[in-house]
Amino acid sequence: MLMPTSKFLSTNILIKDFIDPTTGRVNYYKLKNDRWLPERVSEFESMDIYDFTYHEKFAFWLNAYNIFTLQGALIELSKNPKWKGNLSTWSKIKFFVLRKFTIAHKKMNLRFLENEILRKEFKDPRIHFALNCASASCPYLPDQLFNAETLNNYLDTLTINFINNPLNLSYNHDTKILKLNLIFKWYSNDFGGDEGLLKFLHKYNNDIPLDIQTTKLEYFKYDWSINSQSKPILTLRI
Repeated sequence: MLMPTSKFLSTNILIKDFIDPTTGRVNYYKLKNDRWLPERVSEFESMDIYDFTYHEKFAFWLNAYNIFTLQGALIELSKNPKWKGNLSTWSKIKFFVLRKFTIAHKKMNLRFLENEILRKEFKDPRIHFALNCASASCPYLPDQLFNAETLNNYLDTLTINFINNPLNLSYNHDTKILKLNLIFKWYSNDFGGDEGLLKFLHKYNNDIPLDIQTTKLEYFKYDWSINSQSKPILTLRI
């Protein structure tokens, strides 16, 4: 359940039926043939959040980002079933900036939602492991919606999973090279710079060193291809 039932229309909502738990990839074919996403979009478009608590708002906006990213991906796939993801700069601009959604009665794009609402208002670096941008190098799409009551623990779980995945982070004790997902470079300030980043990472993975002077940071190439399972999309109608 996302919020108390008086504030949310649905209960016990899970996304896991559309996600491969091993790879984190989304079955967009199954998603587009189910009422789950249209119902969530409708709810989030018209929801009033003025009387929500801090944690209820935090959960709402995290969920909104992931829900409307899924909606954006299905829109792209409806226009081009062979769409491979946001591989070009122009594609990213169209997807994250030019396309606007109505969320809680307000028009906004995904970039505004992430940077002006989530990062600016909640200032929690664990946000970066809770948001999925429909790309292969993104954190896995959470398998359930966030709710206020379990938000802190779930954010910790997602952070632990991301940091302890060798596809996102690896440390070589001999060369002292710490190789990271580019998310850690793009949002370095959210972690307190390089020194703050090491402290943050060490909290969730004790194998990570704390001395930035003897640690060399390198980064994996970011894969912007769509995080879809291999089943063909066929014709999508949004």
